[in-house]
Amino acid sequence: MPVRVLIVAPYAAVRAGLHALLGEAEDLLLLGAVSGSEEMERVLPALEPDVVVYDDNAGEAARILAMLEDTDSGLVMLSDDDSGYRRLATSPLRGWAYLRKEAEGQEISGAARAVAAGLLVLDRSLSGLLTAAPPAAPAQRSTVDRPAEEALTHREQQVLQLVALGLPNKQIAARLSISLSTVKFHVASLLAKLGASSRTEAVTTGASQGLVSL
Repeated sequence: MPVRVLIVAPYAAVRAGLHALLGEAEDLLLLGAVSGSEEMERVLPALEPDVVVYDDNAGEAARILAMLEDTDSGLVMLSDDDSGYRRLATSPLRGWAYLRKEAEGQEISGAARAVAAGLLVLDRSLSGLLTAAPPAAPAQRSTVDRPAEEALTHREQQVLQLVALGLPNKQIAARLSISLSTVKFHVASLLAKLGASSRTEAVTTGASQGLVSL
């Protein structure tokens, strides 16, 4: 079965270039190319790509990752910002790749195959990050000590409580009468505020701070 690929890139020239590069691989099926997260959100449920190839130019990495969180799709990110790698390293995606923007077509197509198989791929120029000490986890504060800018909003607390009940994002959206993308934004935000790398860790942290009832 061919690997089903969706291209996401803000510039038409880049979309065309990626389409030409990946189109040379007979085992890749190109589903289309969109300009950003809004278009991606509209087509993602119907296309169900195995891999999204994303050119990180518009600062939408966090939203792209949030949209893929509840899918079986992997992500190949093309970026020159090392923080992109750190985002991917803590993501729950089943497979991901981080490549530089100057990556050749064979590298990108190879990464897409690996990601579809559930593997992780890192550009060789970043190999030093594999042996570097991981960044220290932010110190957790009690509800009383947490600065105002880190406090969860009322809606984020509602989302956290529903996450604690085991509800997926789609059911949370229906329960709160908000869009799926809004739920994903709230989940990403509360994860950041709680210093959590997963939904489970966010629930555990939130419970310890009295933000959620188990």
